[in-house]
Amino acid sequence: MTARWGWVAAVGAVVVVLVAAGLVVRRLDRDDPPTAGTAVTLPPTPTPTPSFSPTPTLRSSTPTTVRTTTAPLATENRAVTANALYRAGRLPASRCKEPAVRPTTVANVRKYYTEFVRCLDQAWAPLIRKAGFTFWAPRVEVVNGTTRTMCSVSDSAAYCDGVISMDANYDLANYRNDNQLWARTTMAHLVAHEYGHHIQRLTGIAAASNARSTAMSSSAARLVESRRLELQASCLSGSYLGADRRYFPATGAWLQRWLWTVRHRGDEWNPTRSHGNSTSHSRWTRRGFDAASPSACNTFTASAASIA
Repeated sequence: MTARWGWVAAVGAVVVVLVAAGLVVRRLDRDDPPTAGTAVTLPPTPTPTPSFSPTPTLRSSTPTTVRTTTAPLATENRAVTANALYRAGRLPASRCKEPAVRPTTVANVRKYYTEFVRCLDQAWAPLIRKAGFTFWAPRVEVVNGTTRTMCSVSDSAAYCDGVISMDANYDLANYRNDNQLWARTTMAHLVAHEYGHHIQRLTGIAAASNARSTAMSSSAARLVESRRLELQASCLSGSYLGADRRYFPATGAWLQRWLWTVRHRGDEWNPTRSHGNSTSHSRWTRRGFDAASPSACNTFTASAASIA
């Protein structure tokens, strides 16, 4: 799998790709919604440095230059560690049930994800606005092993340029060949994870994290930053399900299989450790579920051990 930025290879605008085993690629771009059908690749946005007009003194006609003391990446650091999203409160329940369709056809997979994302919109929109950000809904793209319109990747799930892109072939094969309940819990987790990357974009977390990563001098540090971003997206995924657990409902056999699903997604198998191991993934996803709030998802102030 290719990566575009420096965490996993390079980034310039956000792709977030979540493969069957959990690996993601991302491209970061600005916060304005993209034009449908048009790939958007923007250069990094420089952080403005405050400046002051020199004031001449009576003793000298030479202006005195005033240097700023703003630390490098101070704005970006605040955006990820002290984002207003973390103080916005509990995520409201969408009161949506799990989509009734089963992944037996491409049309059914498309209907499942379209309904699910609509419910995610209902829950996240008021919280994003409460936190002081502008909300706009992502576009849903379901492909069948074909080239994606926006996300030029071939993995099972991706987010880029305001598009959540899901591969129906992955879900059809899982439902046909493996445990059917596992196939459903995987679909629910993955689409909500990709939506978590959309939330990161809307709140400036994604762009700030990308800027921090670009400034890092080692690939190891960039991979740690990547894991913080990815584990946060899974935590946000869990937050939605936790808020809606009574209505979905996330109980009984469904909940037990979902817990098993998030406990068995990790990047231990891959030498590029960009997503977090299964223990970390389970811990952060369950934290979001239990709290039903993004306040539980501040991976950027967590210890290195908790985002391994």
